[in-house]
Amino acid sequence: MAKPRLVAAVIALSAAFAATGVHQGHEYTTTSSASVAPLAYVVGKTGLVQVVDTRNGAVLVQADTGGRATGVAVSPDGRRLYVINGWTGAITVVDPASGEIVDRLFTQVQLSHAAMRPDGQRLYVSASGGIAVVNPENFQMVAVIKAGGQPQGLAVHPDNKILYVANSQDGTVGLVDTATAFQTSTVQVGGLPQHLAISPDGKRLYVSGMRLGEKTPGTLSVIDTATNQVVGTLEAGRGAGSIAVTPDGATVYLTLPKERSVVVVDAATMTVRERLRIDSPSVAIAPGDTRVFLATGTTTTVLDSTNAVLTTYRMKTGELQEARPRQFDAAMIAFPPGQPTATGLRTSSSNGSSRSAGSS
Repeated sequence: MAKPRLVAAVIALSAAFAATGVHQGHEYTTTSSASVAPLAYVVGKTGLVQVVDTRNGAVLVQADTGGRATGVAVSPDGRRLYVINGWTGAITVVDPASGEIVDRLFTQVQLSHAAMRPDGQRLYVSASGGIAVVNPENFQMVAVIKAGGQPQGLAVHPDNKILYVANSQDGTVGLVDTATAFQTSTVQVGGLPQHLAISPDGKRLYVSGMRLGEKTPGTLSVIDTATNQVVGTLEAGRGAGSIAVTPDGATVYLTLPKERSVVVVDAATMTVRERLRIDSPSVAIAPGDTRVFLATGTTTTVLDSTNAVLTTYRMKTGELQEARPRQFDAAMIAFPPGQPTATGLRTSSSNGSSRSAGSS
């Protein structure tokens, strides 16, 4: 295991910040011609990591990042996993093939969310006073972006040119020029924006937010990225969870942990199609895959395109050099950005279908 290292520039940057058991199985298909069944990178609240083969739910690799996790991002080739140990201000790099902690960067400030640029050239991490910009090649901070108040969720446009930032205290979404690392403009969405997700074609940006009050009513807003205008807002329930958009852009999933439910939204009309009684803090959809993955504590729940439970993967109890193994509590699920690549796991048949099998 690599020893944690403290980059010399951190002092200046800190100052800038301050200012599976499978229960049931069905066939599934992917929309990608590559017929790739991706790995799912599942991160627990305490920083435990499990790499899951989505063909059968087998936990292939486990890792322990050693601190409470608040964010996660994956390199485009899937060879590096970046876990944000937000409370300790660390960015931890995991080798998903071995579970080895290969590097760690301490920022000396609390961190929140993360996003990988689709081209893999930059990793963005939100903190209380700005956005840390990390060069994944040498794993060094190269800039700090001054954003709005209390940056939270991040998303990068598929063309790699714009980073979107949920400025929770300002009620805005900031637009950052990735070439210059400057916030060039903001879009007013109101409330406390928390999470972001962009449609695969890059035309619509979805924002989950909440408003202060007795029941913290939650909202889902959509921004037209061509005009940078809010073109729709939906009162979704209570709280504001993570968001995922289907490959065709037609459906949006929003988790509402305060309600222990998941809202299924029609993207064209911005209306609720269905409310699923599933308690999950995080939802994710792999590029080109029609399945929906939900972090559900000791399990990962997978839905098909009709929102039926396709399968449930049981996560392993943490067994990493511990006298008393910790129970895994899935909090986040991540996939590499962009399109599936040849480094992923291929499905077991030529038509891209797979049947689930049991795993421990």
